[in-house]
Amino acid sequence: MLTTYQAIRDRIYEMARQHSLRPDWVESTRSVRLLLLYDRAQTVVARTTVPVRDITRARLERLREDLEPVFRKEWME
Repeated sequence: MLTTYQAIRDRIYEMARQHSLRPDWVESTRSVRLLLLYDRAQTVVARTTVPVRDITRARLERLREDLEPVFRKEWME
């Protein structure tokens, strides 16, 4: 399981390339960044918050669940 923001971000970019999606970081706070994933038609196919600080198991689980429909269940492993 991914445990740092940098590892999570890198995996999101990797998976987005594999699925022909464009990640867009819309806004940020000290603890989270809002992520939108667009398909080739510029339609939002996923929206989630990515933890930057205070990365807890609950936040990671929510992130995994939010992106599971797009990246498959094991995307964070």
